Amino acid sequence: MNIEKVLKVYDNSEKLINLIHELAPRDRKIKIMNVCGSHEHTITFSGMRSLMPETIELVPGPGCPVCVCSESDIINAIKLSQRDDTILLTYGDMLRVPTKIGSIRSEGKHYKMISAPHEVIKIAKENPDKNVVFFSIGFETTTAPTAALIEMGLPENVTILTSQKLTPEIMEILVKDSEVGVDAFVAPGHVSAIVGANAWKRFPEKYGIPTVVAGFEPENLLLAFAVILAQIKDEKPKLENVYKGVVRDEGNKKALELMYKYFEKADVNWRGIGYIPQSGLELKKEYSNINARVKFNLPEIKEEKIPGCICNKIVLGKAYPSECKLFGKVCTPRTPKGPCMVSGEGACNIWYRAGNQ
Repeated sequence: MNIEKVLKVYDNSEKLINLIHELAPRDRKIKIMNVCGSHEHTITFSGMRSLMPETIELVPGPGCPVCVCSESDIINAIKLSQRDDTILLTYGDMLRVPTKIGSIRSEGKHYKMISAPHEVIKIAKENPDKNVVFFSIGFETTTAPTAALIEMGLPENVTILTSQKLTPEIMEILVKDSEVGVDAFVAPGHVSAIVGANAWKRFPEKYGIPTVVAGFEPENLLLAFAVILAQIKDEKPKLENVYKGVVRDEGNKKALELMYKYFEKADVNWRGIGYIPQSGLELKKEYSNINARVKFNLPEIKEEKIPGCICNKIVLGKAYPSECKLFGKVCTPRTPKGPCMVSGEGACNIWYRAGNQ
């Protein structure tokens, strides 16, 4: 009955906010985590937290792929770019991510920023005498285009350094962490467009945690919160999709088929968190000829914590950016000390730009 009531006001912000206040429990806190930088951007810049009842806490989670890319991968990328026979290609945000030896931009030598994977082929053909390494990072949304790039056929001088992460697996880690205490998830819209709404079924079915796939407009997020609270009030946790114009239950079948043609699940390192079993994607062994780790025999480099930085706690929903002693002082988007301040999807970057200090 509560869900039906919510859906009647799905596109009216004022009515949705009133409904959220009506549905919110009075006797306990509810922690709703978003796992998408774009969701956090909408929540923060719209002032949505200030509109919530006191018992509702909106928490940013690991929705920024730049923030969780391992320091080891970035340092290896820097070292590859320092070779005179090599050109490193990667996305713009990755150039500025700090490590113990600096960033690609500060310490790299031969690197270029790209905005889409197909640019790799053009640059490789223009530089046939160079090793061209594509440093491919991200969640499922960037893995699919990388797989499509391989499907197009790579020039012989191209290899790929992958740092691809899987979102459902990190969310499951959060569920099991009692310190986080997640009561509900807003599932990421972009990732869901690839993996499908059904990828999140495990959370209500296995853990009893309401999970709603949402888009990025304020009304759609408010609708997601209202649906979550209705489920909690009815004590009927389930998976709901309020972003049906973009997200299908089964996802993008062609994209998934390509991803798992070239990649397989692997134990990977999440920066500040550590190794999580089967939480990432690595190139299959039969494609070792395009694997930069294999070609250049890249080592695993021990990660070192940045003094004072609490980015690891922020991506796990255990702290807010404003709780970091570096935030807004020595750590700003212009001079980032930690990875959460670099990307426009990082919680620290979003909070700083929104003036939440």
